[in-house]
Amino acid sequence: MIQRSAIILLGLVICYFPSYVNPLLRWWGLDVGPEGPASIILWNWLAVLAVVAFIILVERRTLASILIRRPDGKDIETALFYWGIAMAWSWLAMTLLPPADDPGTASLVALPVPVLVAMIVTAAITEEVLYRGYPIERINDLTSSRWIGPAISFAIFVAPHLAFFGPTWFLYHGGGTVMIYALYLRRRNLPACMLLHLLVNLPILIPASGLI
Repeated sequence: MIQRSAIILLGLVICYFPSYVNPLLRWWGLDVGPEGPASIILWNWLAVLAVVAFIILVERRTLASILIRRPDGKDIETALFYWGIAMAWSWLAMTLLPPADDPGTASLVALPVPVLVAMIVTAAITEEVLYRGYPIERINDLTSSRWIGPAISFAIFVAPHLAFFGPTWFLYHGGGTVMIYALYLRRRNLPACMLLHLLVNLPILIPASGLI
């Protein structure tokens, strides 16, 4: 049990590597890799490659153990349905209480569109592995609970978004996060969650492209 816990803890450290790598590098006085939001393009993919290697070589398990498997029609249909709910949530919140500008969104909109697209695709794929697939399944395995993993994952996922975008982020965009977790728990298919994550994040391309 102790060995199993240690292995899972190491896997979680790898998953959350992108969150602490830049602060650690700055603390050590090192200037390595990109800074700012675009740094996820490098660090998240490196973390995902490390997690995949860890699952296969250390845990001796398959990627199906973190719910990476072919989605069926119902998975895609449910993802699209939840996307509609998330967009309705966002539209209603913005209509009733128009959002003020926030530095986080402004910094993303100011990026070149190809970089922003790369970030959107990176986040949709890698964050599902690093914040949901591996942590939820392994914490649930360890605790024999269906809900502890999602609860911990949700808190760890939401916290940096609130810090970067501000506390009103959840009012306007929290619906997408809630729907991703609902889809995860209902369909238990990580690629379907990646699709929903991608669709939820795509609207930021509208202001970035100068369309509004």
